[in-house]
Amino acid sequence: MTGKNVLALGVVTFLVGAGAMFAVTVVVNDDPKMTVQSESAAKADMPQTREGLIAAWTAELEKAGEEKPDGWETLPTGEIRDRYLSQYFINAPDAEDIDPDMVVQRD
Repeated sequence: MTGKNVLALGVVTFLVGAGAMFAVTVVVNDDPKMTVQSESAAKADMPQTREGLIAAWTAELEKAGEEKPDGWETLPTGEIRDRYLSQYFINAPDAEDIDPDMVVQRD
């Protein structure tokens, strides 16, 4: 083979490789897929106003037999939301409360 033939073969090989790479990148779409999920129950039931959060927090505290702490009126809305969620999860039933016959076997 002469130098021109080797150069031509190299150029053809390069072009075929570049074309294959282009075809693969066009066919393969690696964009993130959009998924749609329903709102979680906690988010759907989450009060959106300060008054709603206070009412929900008060209800959760009453379930636990507790009262709001002194000075709660000065708490920021975010703190009231956090305390409501904390009490909500504390009041959540355990697995045994939901299904007493369920036996958890641990090795």
